[in-house]
Amino acid sequence: MNLNHFHRRIIEKTNDAAAAPVLIVAFGDSVTQGMTALGQQTHDRVYHAQFKRSLEIYYPNCTFSVINAGASGQTATDALQRLERDVIRHQPDLTLITFGLNDAWQGLPGLVVFKTALTTLVRRTQTETQSDVMVLTPSFMNKATDATHAARVAPEHQGLIAGMAAIQNSGTLAAYAQAIREVAEACDAVCADVYADWEGYAAGGVNTDVWLANGLNHPTEEAHQIAADVLMERVLKTNAG
Repeated sequence: MNLNHFHRRIIEKTNDAAAAPVLIVAFGDSVTQGMTALGQQTHDRVYHAQFKRSLEIYYPNCTFSVINAGASGQTATDALQRLERDVIRHQPDLTLITFGLNDAWQGLPGLVVFKTALTTLVRRTQTETQSDVMVLTPSFMNKATDATHAARVAPEHQGLIAGMAAIQNSGTLAAYAQAIREVAEACDAVCADVYADWEGYAAGGVNTDVWLANGLNHPTEEAHQIAADVLMERVLKTNAG
């Protein structure tokens, strides 16, 4: 599993100012779109924007462009309908694919459909573009359901608290994260395992619920840095030199 095309393009742009910028498409759901608290969207702190800044620091003589192709409420199956428009036609150098949070509402019976759709997204991107692919596992949903936690959730979303906690606490979301790892392995794509980092923080005693801007499933601007760091770590580990 490598990012050889991505690294070749970095070298090409670094050595030739007239070359096209290194293009990244971030393809996902509301987290990728940058949704935080209800009615709010972060543009310069969403994980792929922070990832772009890290790339610019590490490769100061290269130019990177990122297309935000996140769409709130989308599942991997939904995304099949817009793959051509939002990814393939742009012919990116690196595609970040991030789904699972909405898909997990289908429970464990939905894993087969999810894996099939995600595999199609990855395979089509690999065969219809030159792009390397990094597949991200999701961040956490809320764990708590008590009144203190509920006070952080918008009135319109109160009805989602128990359902999301059940998905998180039952291991359902973890199963979707594992499915993403398996798809990445089968497709020879790179997995940026964001979920594993959240698990590590939780195991260390961190109350990860405080990192949810809407109290449910949208990371705070600060928590978006976790995904950005995982992405950058994977880039450096696959550096073709």
